[in-house]
Amino acid sequence: MTKSLMTVALLFVAAGTAMAQNPPSTPPSSTPPGTPREGQPPGADVRYVCPGGPDFAAVFSPDGELATLTVPGQPEIELTRQRSGSGFAYSDSYYELRGRGREATLTAAGRSMRCHAAGRPGEPPRTFAGPGLTVTLFPDGTFRLRQQREGSDEPVLDLGQWTQEVDGGVRLVLRGSGGSRRAFRQADGGRLIADNGTELVQTASPDKIDGRFQLEGLYRDAQDGGLFAECFTGRTFPVMPGRAEPDLERAWVEAAPSRDAQLFFQIIGRFIDDGQIEVERVLNLKPNATCPPPAPRSAALRGTEWRALEIDGERLAFSDGRRRPTLTLDDDGKFMASTGCNSLGGNYALDPNGLRFIAGPVTLAACPPPSDAVERRFIDALGAVTSAQIAATTLDLKDVSGKLRLRLEARGR
Repeated sequence: MTKSLMTVALLFVAAGTAMAQNPPSTPPSSTPPGTPREGQPPGADVRYVCPGGPDFAAVFSPDGELATLTVPGQPEIELTRQRSGSGFAYSDSYYELRGRGREATLTAAGRSMRCHAAGRPGEPPRTFAGPGLTVTLFPDGTFRLRQQREGSDEPVLDLGQWTQEVDGGVRLVLRGSGGSRRAFRQADGGRLIADNGTELVQTASPDKIDGRFQLEGLYRDAQDGGLFAECFTGRTFPVMPGRAEPDLERAWVEAAPSRDAQLFFQIIGRFIDDGQIEVERVLNLKPNATCPPPAPRSAALRGTEWRALEIDGERLAFSDGRRRPTLTLDDDGKFMASTGCNSLGGNYALDPNGLRFIAGPVTLAACPPPSDAVERRFIDALGAVTSAQIAATTLDLKDVSGKLRLRLEARGR
């Protein structure tokens, strides 16, 4: 086994109970608008978040035949496309990546890890602007921020990761450098409202907030150039030749104990349109430092296919996984569900008063036991839901008394 394979394998072992030896079988679904086509990855460049394990990036070739995986600080892993009955599948002799929509399962040496796509893969950046503050959300789940401080001509720039949390309504949470955290309530009309009442409105075109950022991360010199794994976005960027890049490489060569070593640097740099970082100045080298652990992030409520695990505290057991109920919410207030036998759709409302489902017509296929009983209980439980809570890849739906009516998991394959 090569050193890179062994390194990633050890990361899998460290994930502990987050890994599952037997990923779930594939049930049917009704896919809402805006989600990836059947059998396609969610975007060309996807950041996968893996609760309990290492996050990684996946870049899919334009023809869809190759997936290149990158774990920060490690050599790239190339997987070729495989035949898959549902969803997408890539593998080599050691790794396998299987997924459907925004959810995926990564397997190495027979051990599997559930992951979900951060952000909104495949969509353009979105910028929201208000008094003295501009925020741009990138589709890989990262953000850049520019804040104009009173009495200063130089804006404050920040960057990090964004996620959506269910807290009454949907809240957008930004976690940036130095442990900073900002939260916004998402309102109608493309608006974000901060806790202090500041309102940001979506602009007609994105502002990538190009500027001189103070960055920190792990640098190493690779065969085809330097790589900088930035701490707060969690992304690995190629380093553009020129400017202060020779200073960065020289400092790494003098301090690195081996060619595979990655060392912690603080730099001043800019983001270039082709995805590279241009280094303007090297600020500091801390050979024994590393990036802080990332904050835990959960699967998105919308655009994820949720598969029922429990109804009213009773765990569901099916010999045929296709009969397991599923639920998917879109961005336009619509939901689609399968009872495991019939299909239904309708509207949902998610606001500070909670979460409510308003079901429409149900198809009328005759359901054999035990699917008939499961269908009745699933529809009754869905109609009683008033709140939602997401932890990693588990969605809990509760009624007005706080009783857990439905527990679902994000489907990976």
